[in-house]
Amino acid sequence: MKRGRKRMLLFSIEIIIMVLAIVLGLRTAGALGCGIFAIVAQLVMIFGFGLSPGSAPVTAVLIILSIGIAGGTLQATGGIDYLVHLASKVIERFPKSIIFIAPMIVFLFVFGIGTANIALSLEPIIAKTALKARIKPKKPLTASVLTANIALLCSPAASATAYMISEFAGLGITMGQYLSIVLPTALISMVILSTFVTFVGETKMDERQAQTMLQKIVEEDTTKTYSTRVKLGVLSFIVAVACILTFGIFPEFGPSFKVDGEIVKLQMTDLVQLFMYMSAMVNLLLIKIQPTEILNSHITQAAIGALFAVLGPGWLGATIFSAPSNRDIMETQIGGLVEQAPWLLILFVGLVSMVVISQSATASIMVPIVMTLGIPPTFFLAIVQTLNVNFVIPAQPTILFAVDVDETRSTKTTSFLLPGFFLIATTVCVGLLIKTILGA
Repeated sequence: MKRGRKRMLLFSIEIIIMVLAIVLGLRTAGALGCGIFAIVAQLVMIFGFGLSPGSAPVTAVLIILSIGIAGGTLQATGGIDYLVHLASKVIERFPKSIIFIAPMIVFLFVFGIGTANIALSLEPIIAKTALKARIKPKKPLTASVLTANIALLCSPAASATAYMISEFAGLGITMGQYLSIVLPTALISMVILSTFVTFVGETKMDERQAQTMLQKIVEEDTTKTYSTRVKLGVLSFIVAVACILTFGIFPEFGPSFKVDGEIVKLQMTDLVQLFMYMSAMVNLLLIKIQPTEILNSHITQAAIGALFAVLGPGWLGATIFSAPSNRDIMETQIGGLVEQAPWLLILFVGLVSMVVISQSATASIMVPIVMTLGIPPTFFLAIVQTLNVNFVIPAQPTILFAVDVDETRSTKTTSFLLPGFFLIATTVCVGLLIKTILGA
């Protein structure tokens, strides 16, 4: 009995050290600090608690690196600017439907490019278009920022998605199975969110206030042109993402090899890297740029941060949760509790994401726990959007920038709380319903 209590106490201390290392790292140096502090916490686990090192998520790190280089190359060559230009045309064409159109455009861009920060470029356009339509900018801005988060976990070019697919691949989960639950959940929830935002609170603006605000806005130069090379570079990136989706959903279309008398399919993790680097190569051939421009791009920098946010907590989590004594506690005590009350996992994931904020870091903490507990991965996929309870602590650039671009000053950091929790609750309900329908 005493031995069991001692093991539980040690396990609790290890969890506390893990959380402190991650939170302190995030507060000190963002995602990069999160990874570094978590890796250093390994020393405490190995030398202090005598735990053997777990397996580092090397495959996920390599995927994230390829995504960062491909996206950074696209940004450095001007491809992202061209996509934002196209998006602005669509958004401005349907001003009266801005609360529905803006989130849809944001969803499409985040899904295709793999970073929620693309919304930063669209937020001024959304705010300006809302003013022209005499609609309070707060409504389309909150819907768009929250939609960017849920779209991220659907994107095959996103670091958090890449990590989860690579980890769950060992349990037989393919990209097609992942998207069959996560993608329709996000799309349905997005429409429900826009409807909720439309009917909760006053939508129309005072005419005099709108005119005053519009006078402060500097119109964007719409005469800028983009070369055929830039457009072809964008096309190469889109083709790469399309190929990843095609071979991920329909693996039978991909190449297969005979190894030691057995037929082996090309792994999804390899496909992502190959097609992402193909896109980067095409862009480099089309437009000559300096390597530093790629490395200094926002997308590459964000990917490097995400890389460490996955490597550090993922490695630390594997060390803690794969230890025989800790695994026994997880399976016999915590696992039984979660099996009886699955909603506890929903609360736990939400609380962790609320503190950690980063989807990649939260996923790297939670996925090893889910796998250790023996929770069906499809259940986790149904509630995966709980990784996005990252709007409570206003640290996301997309939230802070949305507050800044709203000339009416109606958008505040607290404006995301009610629609945010409504969206997460909706995604959980819709996700579990789709999981049931699919029989997953």
